[in-house]
Amino acid sequence: MDHQKIKELISSYHDGELGKSDKQLLEEHFEQCAECRREFEEMGKFEEVMGKMKLKKPRKEMWEVYWSTIYNRLERRFGWILLSIGGMILLFFGGYKVVEGIIQDSSTSLLLKVGILTALGGVVVLLVSLLREQLFVHKRERYKEVEK
Repeated sequence: MDHQKIKELISSYHDGELGKSDKQLLEEHFEQCAECRREFEEMGKFEEVMGKMKLKKPRKEMWEVYWSTIYNRLERRFGWILLSIGGMILLFFGGYKVVEGIIQDSSTSLLLKVGILTALGGVVVLLVSLLREQLFVHKRERYKEVEK
């Protein structure tokens, strides 16, 4: 019989998922194949060791620290999102006021006005993104003390 199929049956045997006919097939194969019998025994030892292992339960204080750090991270992300949106709105409004004369001029084409506002919006988004990235990199710089 195919050794791969036998190995799958070995795993199923240790998981308690085999019927009588498959168990009998395994036993017959083990009489002829020392390699599969050895793997069966090793997996049995492994299952025995794993069955004896118990996970350590964390103390109540550990859970409190865990949940508080999750909330802090969520609050900070939300804060960064609000700060970014607010910064974009303020920068966009300031840029709009700077180019307001061009936009209100009736002789300027609509396409040029849309182009100017779109470019201004892109500059604002890139500027805020760049500032956030620089703050993020600066806070996590691992080599601050290394001299160049």
